[in-house]
Amino acid sequence: MHTLSEGPLLNSIGALCEAGRATSLVKRYDRNQVKGRLTRLKEWDYYLIYNGRFGVALTLADNAYMGLVSASFLDFERATERTVSPMFWFPFGKTGMPASSKEGDVAKRMRGAEISYRFEDGKRRLKAHIDRFGPDKTPFDCDILLSEEPADSMVIATPFAEKYNAFYYNQKIIGMRAEGTVSCLGRSERFDPSDSFGLL
Repeated sequence: MHTLSEGPLLNSIGALCEAGRATSLVKRYDRNQVKGRLTRLKEWDYYLIYNGRFGVALTLADNAYMGLVSASFLDFERATERTVSPMFWFPFGKTGMPASSKEGDVAKRMRGAEISYRFEDGKRRLKAHIDRFGPDKTPFDCDILLSEEPADSMVIATPFAEKYNAFYYNQKIIGMRAEGTVSCLGRSERFDPSDSFGLL
């Protein structure tokens, strides 16, 4: 696969300037350069925080006609999981997803749920609350700090064959240290950075 060079992600007609891969964000994404049907523009940040016993997955998505705030609790020892994903309608970019994973905070508050991803002194703080998460309508709460971000990540820019200005652009950051707490389903757990990790 071709190695990406520095510059804008999209050209004047909204197509990828080049397709390929990189180990950092060498391309500049600007949602204002996206052409075509904006109802098909989907932006999201998904985090997984885990150790050998349990994990938490958090998603904030702006999918044009709908958005969602999602939280999952994963119990690896019991091989169970629970996910609750309250939706909101017609955000069309108003959620304010950052153009780059290097900077920019984002938060969403809605009836019964809220989530935020914020930078604090070079670290990432992830907080989420859902009023009715458990089967018995008990809440979900987490407050997690990710640190020691690796220098390299996995970045891909892929065109869609069926349309010249359709594309998929993704970055995965793996192996950040995680610390913090999660409370849900009648239990409170702590992530210890000695054995807990996070990925975006």
